[in-house]
Amino acid sequence: MRSPRARSGFEGFVQLYGSPYGRYARARLDGAGPAAEAVAWTFGHVEAEWDAVLCCPEPTAVCWSFLRDAVSRRTAPGRRTGDRLHTMLPAAAADAVLLRYRLGFDPSEAARLMGVTEGVVEVELRAALRMLART
Repeated sequence: MRSPRARSGFEGFVQLYGSPYGRYARARLDGAGPAAEAVAWTFGHVEAEWDAVLCCPEPTAVCWSFLRDAVSRRTAPGRRTGDRLHTMLPAAAADAVLLRYRLGFDPSEAARLMGVTEGVVEVELRAALRMLART
């Protein structure tokens, strides 16, 4: 990260997204330690790539994918976690359900976190509920 302006932009991003990213990670992982590690890795990666992230059409979606990947890597195969959704549903649908129904974010808040439109979140929620009803 080069300029003070870029630094302040990144710091604002961390202030805005730090708490909800932590809630998401804790909901998917066993224990605060692994969740904190996933969030710290995410923000470290975002900071290192901040200029490139800002050039993307939807920077928040890029950051969300970093977080989802960081959390998924810390979920050991075969290990019981509080997150069965991500074993039963596609990632975006599982994220939408987790954010909406487990963490209580409304669809517009979930969309902001995921870097998608509210319509995308609503479609993912409907699809998830249909898939879950079949299991």
